Amino acid sequence: MSDTSLVTVARYDMQGGAHLAKTRLEDADIPCMLANADQSGLSTMFDATEGGVQVKVPADKADAARAVLGRD
Repeated sequence: MSDTSLVTVARYDMQGGAHLAKTRLEDADIPCMLANADQSGLSTMFDATEGGVQVKVPADKADAARAVLGRD
């Protein structure tokens, strides 16, 4: 991934959707990472993620990533 800042382009309550999004972005040659994936699915009592699993991409790829994921 480049040295540019990362932005969140999507959030998912569970890892499955986030991993699917990551695969779609990687297939489109858009580098990405998942944040909070290790904590998703925990009981609300223990869940510190508040934003679910976040799909993050370099800021300069955000528009392309949203287009791939169908989000504006």
